[in-house]
Amino acid sequence: MPERPVPPRGLLAGAPLAAALLLFCAQTQPGTPYRPEGPDTLGQRDTGTFLFHGETRAERVRYTVNWADLNYDTGPAIRAGDTVILSHAWSDTGRFAVSCVALDEQSRQSEPSEPKPVFVVNRVPDPPGPVAGPDSTWPDTVSQFTAVTADPEGDLLTYEFDWGDGETSVVSGYASGAPCRAVHAWRETGDYDIRARARDEVGHWSNWSPAHRLLVRQP
Repeated sequence: MPERPVPPRGLLAGAPLAAALLLFCAQTQPGTPYRPEGPDTLGQRDTGTFLFHGETRAERVRYTVNWADLNYDTGPAIRAGDTVILSHAWSDTGRFAVSCVALDEQSRQSEPSEPKPVFVVNRVPDPPGPVAGPDSTWPDTVSQFTAVTADPEGDLLTYEFDWGDGETSVVSGYASGAPCRAVHAWRETGDYDIRARARDEVGHWSNWSPAHRLLVRQP
């Protein structure tokens, strides 16, 4: 009677062992966290708050967050199913895919969560308030006016003054929130509306300020 073929030892013993190892890993590895929750859009250097949680077989887990800007944070150990809150601010603009992994008390790590996209934008400066200065002057007399505004990201600001007579002045290098002063003289008598606007370091211009009415009259 011919002998029955014997399968190679690796197929007979290795396959069940590999399956057992996969099952063991699946039973001990923390579950994949849910997609992080948080804002879709943030201003540059603004702080956003995000929630991290998920269902897992471990009793206690910690979440390590990849902010996608070469920065990582690990939250405190929490009970499985609880939520941890972490905050972050981006110094650059762009699209960032925030993800996290769960680590159990034996430092076993889950698969990464589905990424949460966050768009970080640079916002335009606020419009300046009404230009401050005299309400009347004389022809060919230099008068000083002041404008001030703030930039959401704290950029240095450049101001443009529109003097209402077809001429403008541009002055640069003012900190966000610092008053900007400029001077001008009018050749002709009449009423002039003076306005100002601000530009940040990226090149975004604000809207124009409300007009300041100036009367240029003969002495």
